[in-house]
Amino acid sequence: MKRFLALVLTVLVLSGVVFAAGAQEQAVSAAKVDWLPATQRILAKEYQLPPGALEAIKAEGTKKLIIYNWGDLEFDPATELNGKRFTELTGVEVEWVGTPDEQMMPKLQPLFMAKSGEVDIVPLDATNYRTFADNGWLLDVSDMWDEETLKLYQAGLGGVAIDGKHFSVPQVARVTDMMYYRPSMLKAAGYTAPPTTLDELIEMSVKLTKDVDGNGSIDQWGHAFRASGVLDGAEVIKSIALLYGVNPDRYNGKVNYNNPETVKAVQHLVDLRNKYKVVPPGVTSYQHGEVADMFLSGNVAIVIDPTYLYGRAIESNIKDDFAVAVPPAATKGGKVTVIQNWNGWAVSSFSKNKTAAKVFLDLYRSYQAQVNEFVLENNEVMLLAAYDDPKAKELGYAAVLANMPNTVVDVYQGQGEVYKNVIAEFQNALIGKKTAQQAMDDAQKQIDKIMGY
Repeated sequence: MKRFLALVLTVLVLSGVVFAAGAQEQAVSAAKVDWLPATQRILAKEYQLPPGALEAIKAEGTKKLIIYNWGDLEFDPATELNGKRFTELTGVEVEWVGTPDEQMMPKLQPLFMAKSGEVDIVPLDATNYRTFADNGWLLDVSDMWDEETLKLYQAGLGGVAIDGKHFSVPQVARVTDMMYYRPSMLKAAGYTAPPTTLDELIEMSVKLTKDVDGNGSIDQWGHAFRASGVLDGAEVIKSIALLYGVNPDRYNGKVNYNNPETVKAVQHLVDLRNKYKVVPPGVTSYQHGEVADMFLSGNVAIVIDPTYLYGRAIESNIKDDFAVAVPPAATKGGKVTVIQNWNGWAVSSFSKNKTAAKVFLDLYRSYQAQVNEFVLENNEVMLLAAYDDPKAKELGYAAVLANMPNTVVDVYQGQGEVYKNVIAEFQNALIGKKTAQQAMDDAQKQIDKIMGY
């Protein structure tokens, strides 16, 4: 009899637990958040909470979010300000966990594998995104996105969707290439404007390559590009291939670097070095740092380099003699598509505060938050309207970024190994060891193994 009563009591206790959990789930679901339509809210000068957000957060019982951040918050004033705005609107505190880049994966991976609730929001980039998403560690937030909302952002944002599903919102964009040029050098060569096509770039670079002091050595090059690094060389090839209308990271659904357009891109770069002799022979070892140094030292007239060169240029000896523009197209009037590297935010699948975390994501994709990133930290952003903000326009390259809506973001497993092999074979083509076709054919053999084709 006692055993029977104990069993009954146990069942009643368990039923109470199940009922309580079910009641909480019903309360949260009853307080529905209307994430869409989002356009009007996102573009508002001051961020507006989605309808139902406060009620849903209250039902969820969230008092604090734990958010991991790339590095210490003292270096991210925009991130800190956006977090404070979130707390003002919701009453939910934010506990930031500043983490060095190289420690982000080692710290988060064990938490995910343990299905820990000790992290609510994680920062993303190409080094961790697919690993986190493919293992089911990120919450599907597709209900926050529709085509109308996506159109507010640079086109590259669509590239981070996986099988049509969204697991993130953008924090910032990274390494958008712009064209930098020296107006005084162009003027001395008879030009009043930078090149707008690849053929014009070649023509102008020929005239701009000079032995200025007459000692028999070239001391002013027309152009320079990046052919080394862990990303640079492959991204330079990809950037030219995009102008020819193909993306080698997404060519007929596969990673393919020996297609005709990409081989043509490699040949263009090889010709700049070996046929026209308008770039330094040492470009085979150049990363963005070396190209930037060449430009700032006055040894090259035109480069296409990441946006952080702008910050160095305005504080250098050439601050009054440089300008920026959209990179040249393949042909007159052609489409210019550029590569973007993206940083995003995502909600942990194991968070107990999913609604509040999604509200934080919603805030971060807004006009107010994106303007803060660009104005306070000079980080490129993906919300196009942010570049029209009066404070944003005070930054000299805002207009250039606003005119580059066609961007691509590609993140996939094995990308680092793919780029390593592409760069190695690109260098073989540059030094004449292989033809452009042979080099890319050999690179593709390795790519097929890496990708399991």
